[in-house]
Amino acid sequence: MSYNNSDLANAFPSSLRGDALQVVSVLPQPTWNTETFSVYVGDETLSVPYRIYHDPELIDRTCLTPRQGELLDCLLTRHHDGFIREKYLASIICANNEWIPPFVVQLVGEYVIEILQVVSRNLNLLDPPLYRRFLRENPKFFALTKQRVISYWNCYYRWQRRADYVGFQITTFMENLVTTD
Repeated sequence: MSYNNSDLANAFPSSLRGDALQVVSVLPQPTWNTETFSVYVGDETLSVPYRIYHDPELIDRTCLTPRQGELLDCLLTRHHDGFIREKYLASIICANNEWIPPFVVQLVGEYVIEILQVVSRNLNLLDPPLYRRFLRENPKFFALTKQRVISYWNCYYRWQRRADYVGFQITTFMENLVTTD
């Protein structure tokens, strides 16, 4: 069975279709497809990969514009290697574009504590209206993210008080965004 990268362009709004297709054209061919999760951005449903398996060393970024580089960085936050997810999260977390929150919020519901710490250190740099809008448009996605935070705390970090666990601190911050204007 052959696979291609073109479906990865569906992780971004249709207004970025040309840029997204340019980004996926520089990715090496994957050895298998990945599952996706759906979120709403504006009035569109996006299909974001849960994991990707491309070797970042084989990606030639030289022909990409800054915007395309940002899209690539978003996709690399979905990489199977947590170190790579962390590296590319750090490069996008302060960006204020509507396609960024799905990639950041998804990482909040994962188990790598170092990734959660990157999010926590940058909470004050997130664009509140941007994240508020995304979280309000995606209540089921946010609820699932909070459930995952609880599960990972219970499994790996229960020795910490809930109030001290970074995942709960982030979700509390995000809950406050949702409930305020």
